[in-house]
Amino acid sequence: MENSTSRPVSSSSATERWDVFLEMAVTVSRASGGAIWNVQQRQPVLVSQHQLGSQRLDTVHEQWPGHVESLDRVIQTGKSQSLEAKFEQASGSRTLRLLLFPILAGHTVENILELFLPEQSELTDSQIESSVQQLLVWATPSSEARTSSNAMEFATWLAHIYQHLDVAATCYTITNETRLWSGWDRLSLLVAEGKLFRLRSVSGVDALDPRSTTVSTLESVAQQSLSQSRKTIVSNESDPKSFLQDYHDRTQAKQVALIPLLGAVHSSNREVIGLLVCDRFEDSSGKVQTVEDLEISCHHIAVALEHALRYENVQVSPLRRVVRRVFSRRFVKSSFVIALFVLAGIFLSLWPATLTVTGAGFLEPQQARDVFAVSNGLIEKLHVTQGETVAESDELLTLRSPELDLEINRIQGELTTVRQQIDDLVKIRSDPRRANEMRQSSAELAARGEELKTVETGLQRQLDLMKRQAKELILRSPMSGEVISSNLESILSSNRPVTRTDRLLRIADLTSDWIAKLHVDHRDIGPVLEAYRSQTATVTFLTADAADSSKEAILQSVAPSVSTDAISGSTLVFDAEVKRSVIPDAKPGTTILFRIDCGKAPIGYVWFRRLIDRLHGWWTLR
Repeated sequence: MENSTSRPVSSSSATERWDVFLEMAVTVSRASGGAIWNVQQRQPVLVSQHQLGSQRLDTVHEQWPGHVESLDRVIQTGKSQSLEAKFEQASGSRTLRLLLFPILAGHTVENILELFLPEQSELTDSQIESSVQQLLVWATPSSEARTSSNAMEFATWLAHIYQHLDVAATCYTITNETRLWSGWDRLSLLVAEGKLFRLRSVSGVDALDPRSTTVSTLESVAQQSLSQSRKTIVSNESDPKSFLQDYHDRTQAKQVALIPLLGAVHSSNREVIGLLVCDRFEDSSGKVQTVEDLEISCHHIAVALEHALRYENVQVSPLRRVVRRVFSRRFVKSSFVIALFVLAGIFLSLWPATLTVTGAGFLEPQQARDVFAVSNGLIEKLHVTQGETVAESDELLTLRSPELDLEINRIQGELTTVRQQIDDLVKIRSDPRRANEMRQSSAELAARGEELKTVETGLQRQLDLMKRQAKELILRSPMSGEVISSNLESILSSNRPVTRTDRLLRIADLTSDWIAKLHVDHRDIGPVLEAYRSQTATVTFLTADAADSSKEAILQSVAPSVSTDAISGSTLVFDAEVKRSVIPDAKPGTTILFRIDCGKAPIGYVWFRRLIDRLHGWWTLR
């Protein structure tokens, strides 16, 4: 393998990057271990080793026939070398195939990558060489490599998808990093579970709702695509595939690519371990990778995904391996498994256990009132502070309405004018000479006077109404208690505009009983509602300041509908009454952890109720 990348500088960050490169190279090639040799002085010096035990490789490698000579040939020729080596282990000897890859600086070999592969490797040498070459672009970015943005972006993407062993983290990284690299609008990754596909990640989505139509649609499309073909399927909006017509209509996708992920590279009958669904919703002006490029990248995606799945399987499979060793005969094993399942079924169906539901909530006083803005306007003055004790009808806040002030001034001006006209009319009527000069009869002057008095009365009524509205702008406490709203000075700053029905303050009586707001997850609503209706539910909770002692509460009411927020998800809020003596030092908004005992139920339902409820829902909706 020839490479023109330069040797990394000898700094701590570069060394760490080189170690990460070695770990990823071992992962990508599916090797048992690996090492990096520095050969600048023509004498191999071990730089790093991975998964080769605690003994350093440079202390024993001279004992392997042909190993030193192979390193020298790589230094001389600048080409890859392969040899076999036997290793003695406690379980016996094991034959491994060693691959030596030169890492060049110009035309000089500066480092050698050594990979220890199984005798029957899952990947060909050319595939390993291609993957290592791409990783080198990321691990040793020279000026020449930086000029090739495509290679650098691909290598950076490759480094990201191999950095996790957890299946969930790997799936999340694959969809989001591939979306950034490819330029497609949305990528979805489905993992095969038996004969079905399960959606594990969608780019740009942190958490998936298994009940959503998007999840069910993608899983159905994956199942149909596998029955259609084990090859890539591309569908366009103008000419959609028959089984993708509904998917195009639902998502408005202009182009869809379904790319199967194949595992077990060395096998002649490769298994489909997953499916990558790529969507384009509009014609992008930026760089977008072709379907052929995505197919090439899916080889690496399949390797990363299968590696994570195998790692997960290793974490959970020791018991399975022990059972297989102990019960080697098929009949004995089958009989035992059947009997075990029967006994387990009887136990799970008959043994009673307490069904408990846990969650989080918060405390608030039972007697609390909110103070709302009665009109549109501006805040003129705040009379209280957080934590201040107030009595009923105490002034809390003064609002100012420029429109109301303007209207009062206008009416007062009109009223003054009318009263002046009335006074003038009285003077005219009392002086006959002026009345004759104005050529108006006494009857006309009297009618005019009555008209002005009617106008005066109407304006006075309007003015009185406006003044009452002005008085209402002084907001008073609806009850005796304590101001529990926080950050009043910043939130209710002077001249801040408010609109009618805005909640401005909250007053609460902290000496009365309290209410615990229990947010019950939507999957637990059924048992809690049943226990609440039968009055058999028992509530205990813990607060952060007294985590060592549990306290009791009594379910009092339930919210009329389910609420949803970004943190708690979909929950139904239950109100539980808490005596003030139980929480003497509680503060409004204190977070609690609660447990609701919903009575006795078969232990099988207690353990697997989520699965049972999901199966029941699926069966009911068939």
